[in-house]
Amino acid sequence: MPVASGQMELWRRLALLLGVLVGLGLFFYVAPAMVGVRAVNWEQEQADELKSSSGYVSQERKRLSQLPLADYIREKTGGRVISVDDQQWGVFFQQVQLASTGQYGHSIYGDRISEEDKDPFWKPAGPVPVFFKPGELPLEQWGLLPEDGNQAYISTRVAGKTAYLRLRYEDYSTSVTAMSTPYREAPGWLYHPYRNIGIGIMALGLLLYIFLPRRRKQPEDIAYSTGSMLAGDLAALILLLPFYGLPFLINGGTVQALTGMWPISLVMWFLAFFCVLLLYYNAWHTSYRIELTPQGLYLITFRGVRECRFNEMAEVNIVTLRNPGWFRKLSIAMALLSMMGGRGSTQPVGSALLAASAAHGGLEIRPGRGKPLYIWFSDQRGEIIIPNFERVPEAIEAAGLLINWEPREIEGFSMFM
Repeated sequence: MPVASGQMELWRRLALLLGVLVGLGLFFYVAPAMVGVRAVNWEQEQADELKSSSGYVSQERKRLSQLPLADYIREKTGGRVISVDDQQWGVFFQQVQLASTGQYGHSIYGDRISEEDKDPFWKPAGPVPVFFKPGELPLEQWGLLPEDGNQAYISTRVAGKTAYLRLRYEDYSTSVTAMSTPYREAPGWLYHPYRNIGIGIMALGLLLYIFLPRRRKQPEDIAYSTGSMLAGDLAALILLLPFYGLPFLINGGTVQALTGMWPISLVMWFLAFFCVLLLYYNAWHTSYRIELTPQGLYLITFRGVRECRFNEMAEVNIVTLRNPGWFRKLSIAMALLSMMGGRGSTQPVGSALLAASAAHGGLEIRPGRGKPLYIWFSDQRGEIIIPNFERVPEAIEAAGLLINWEPREIEGFSMFM
């Protein structure tokens, strides 16, 4: 008795699937929070109180512009400025000030500036935030609470002058949604910390799919062609990427797809599940082959071997499989609704007619007891899709069994029969 084979075809597609699912999740993952640290030039900020694009300056802003600088700083900070040790944090202040004021090449923090701020077209007029992970700074000591939008001020002595920094906590898990995305987001390596890993996992899945060893088909094999199965895998992948990945893009991140507009995610992932099924059935079809012996025929897939002995066959028929009636009616109704909606394309009508007229040719083998066995050997155009399949009916007739060559119509989906 033949031995089941083709397990590698299942592993090949499982590697590709996991590469996409895990890789895309890591690719779109957004850091949960960032702290933007910005240099503060209080003299300039006080002078800017009298500037207005409309020309109107409120009495409050006029009052602030006339205060002594120390009083102005006290009012703007609420008197909550934490003084830090210049021996410990003096270099930190200097490097942040350089990066925040546009001297990126002279600061060790030059790569922590938003890409928007580095764009010469959108050159900022004042200091810009330098981004850090919350765990990189002693936020509690500096009085910054981990809530979106909270601010704190710290100061120290640098080169004989008091330098100030403004810290702002940005909670991306709540502020990153489809409708509100930070204008100045952290640079990619901080904002998407696992993006390169995600790309690597997707590439690894694809390489495993391509290079995992496969059974070499022989010219006499009765099996589906490899090319048609590869085309099916490509179609499944093309559909899987948008259905699975769009919720991450729409919601702004991997976690946000579950906490934001999750009903959209559920609908899209439900559709993506059918792509997963398609990959599974492609693996089954790729591992599928028929072996003939004088005693009977064997259907071999990665799921096992099914033996069909000639002396146990009660009836052998030629059948044609059409899509279920409800499915054909639904396709036509959807096409008519599309036309009534004013769509100029005839594609929905063509697809509906194709679904209504599609018929696959198959061989029905009925044993003395148990469920019938179906082998689908032709596509909806009547072309043979299993090379060397003619050997199967020849072997059945050579065993003394009669085949009913008058096609009998049945309804269903081939993958479930």
